[in-house]
Amino acid sequence: MNNDLDKKLNREALVISKEHSGHVAIPTIVLSLLVVLIYSTVLFLFATKHLSPLLTVFFLIGITFASYIPLHEAVHGNIGGNNSKLKWLDRLIGYLMAPIIAIPFTSHQKEHFSHHKNTNKDDDPDVHIQNLFRSPKDFYKSTIQVIKTQNTFVMNNYTKAEIILSVGWRVSFVFFTGLISIPVLFFGWFGGAFLTIYLLSYLPHKPYKNQRDGETQIYSCFQFNGLKILYSNKIYMRFIIYFQEYPFIITEKYLKK
Repeated sequence: MNNDLDKKLNREALVISKEHSGHVAIPTIVLSLLVVLIYSTVLFLFATKHLSPLLTVFFLIGITFASYIPLHEAVHGNIGGNNSKLKWLDRLIGYLMAPIIAIPFTSHQKEHFSHHKNTNKDDDPDVHIQNLFRSPKDFYKSTIQVIKTQNTFVMNNYTKAEIILSVGWRVSFVFFTGLISIPVLFFGWFGGAFLTIYLLSYLPHKPYKNQRDGETQIYSCFQFNGLKILYSNKIYMRFIIYFQEYPFIITEKYLKK
């Protein structure tokens, strides 16, 4: 992508994003409440033996994946809109979603902004995800690296408290429900986290060139109807895509030319 086109798309992106940003993200708030409600309900039904371990795992995978959407918006400060008095909403929802997907909100804020600044470059804290499917060994190493990066990118008292809370409620749940809940909680979390990484990080960044736009497979996401809806029709997003600076609607328009 040449510099002139880069600047042109950036200007168009800013114009469109301003039309769809600045408001309180009511749908995201509703989604956050639904995530907490459904997640708690699923665990309660499992604990009272009204839901099988296998079904519980599948529900937890989906809800864990869904929890990252509000978390991501909270990281970007999109939920409270332009009202500075409502910025507590971003922190509240960020801290609510973090224990579900086990990503400390405090650490993820700095990590994610560093990712945006250095997308697909050597300094990108998420660049190791490109090795996810090279071999079983690389999958293991990349998985460990993701967990380490997300939890230790910023290690302060807030991050430590979030880690303690995230681990603590799971230990307490196992204590009251028995050892059977260990694989249920683990695979429910791991499946949801893996889905998040694969759909929202691995796929959009292929083939992991240094270029932020033209050389990545953004357009491939549009080949899947589900992903197209997920990315381009999220009314609670600020019309800005996850991993690039430009809205998908503009990028898609450019790539179709």
